[in-house]
Amino acid sequence: MNKIYDSVIIGAGPCGIGAGIALNKEGLDVVIVERDAPGGKINIAPRVDNYPGFKEVPGPDLAVAFYERVLQNNVPFIGDEILSLKKEGNLFLLKGANNEYLAKTVLIASGTKERVLGLPNEIEFFGKGISYCAVCDGHFFKGQDVLVIGGGNTALKEAVFLTDIAKHVYLIHRRNEFRGSKKIVEELLSHENATILTPYIPLEFLGEDKLNGAKIQNVETKEIKTLEVQGAFPLVGQIPNSKFIKLEGVTNEWGNIPVDKNMMTSVPGLFAGGDILPRDIRQIYLAEHDGVVAAKSIVNYLKEN
Repeated sequence: MNKIYDSVIIGAGPCGIGAGIALNKEGLDVVIVERDAPGGKINIAPRVDNYPGFKEVPGPDLAVAFYERVLQNNVPFIGDEILSLKKEGNLFLLKGANNEYLAKTVLIASGTKERVLGLPNEIEFFGKGISYCAVCDGHFFKGQDVLVIGGGNTALKEAVFLTDIAKHVYLIHRRNEFRGSKKIVEELLSHENATILTPYIPLEFLGEDKLNGAKIQNVETKEIKTLEVQGAFPLVGQIPNSKFIKLEGVTNEWGNIPVDKNMMTSVPGLFAGGDILPRDIRQIYLAEHDGVVAAKSIVNYLKEN
């Protein structure tokens, strides 16, 4: 018979690690299951400037610091990919690529992945001019020309944010109408150093060892332009890592997981936190906070049940 854990945490980012440490200190039988490197998206951040306690730190170094906390607190950690999550009676059944797990509670902290465009040089120039978070990395492009790609509120808000940093901000969108707020579009246009180009799509990122331009095309006229930019922010959405969930009503139409104030989903005993939640701002400290709140709620849930 499989071991029954008090709690299985899916994901070893800031949320999962924070919750794992808190639950382990409570004496619960907990395990963190992670398919990739501990630290989550921190591993792919070229530099982190906004995490308390660190003036400036490369993302991979901060990820190592998070994992060291796991080791120092003796939190069990298993490298495995969860392929399905179901509930049978009062227990959760998690099937991984390598093992199966039974748990009284589960915390989903599996995060999201950026929706990439799939254009030439996009992956090669990540961290060398291309970023998927203007709030995180915009300060690297102070006084430079940048390109924002997208038509939702995230793209519009981050373009507005960049107008205070960059020399000039170009925003392109494949349609003439925006999915985002008309008010934010007007706010962006109020800045003299902002230009909106519609209906345009990106064709290619240009450069040798780093980004120095982007080729774009008008959808209607087929005209092709080259923009000389040192930074590009493809902001066309995040894809939640939630396909493994085989429970109805847990995810919304976009695959994110709504929770209550206790970080619990619509399924009793199933909790979620971090970037997989439906929120506009995704920061390390917010995910860590979610983990601590979820841990407290898990302790209370187990006592009551």
